[in-house]
Amino acid sequence: MTFTRLLSRWIGAAATAAAFAIAPAARADGLDDIMKTGVLRVAVPQDFPPFGSVDSDMKSIGLDVEVAALIAAKMGVKLELVPVASSYRIAYLQTRKADLVISTQGKNAEREKVIAFTQPYAPYNNSVFGPAALKVAGAADLKDRWSA
Repeated sequence: MTFTRLLSRWIGAAATAAAFAIAPAARADGLDDIMKTGVLRVAVPQDFPPFGSVDSDMKSIGLDVEVAALIAAKMGVKLELVPVASSYRIAYLQTRKADLVISTQGKNAEREKVIAFTQPYAPYNNSVFGPAALKVAGAADLKDRWSA
């Protein structure tokens, strides 16, 4: 099964609610505006594969682009991708250059003052793998075991 099909099942009926949780709280009219224009403007990165990049034809591609397309499809509106650099993600929401941002962004108290976050669709984690017999309780236990 493709990533798009799996993601489509995951998003399901909650797509619209999840998408607008990212928009600033003061924009209660945001959903109405999108439905009136029939266009969802989604800011996505173009420099962070596999989440967002461009192909040889300079077309936006990646997981974030696929998520944006699924949300727009579930809403029944046209998708307009808005390329964005990491440092401008919040500003694009605040200045209404985008209706939502789909991008990797750490959640912290400062950012939560101005934007809302949804559940991540692709959370990061750091993992260490080794034989079950190797007992590791913390980073110190790996001191002399690192190899490139």
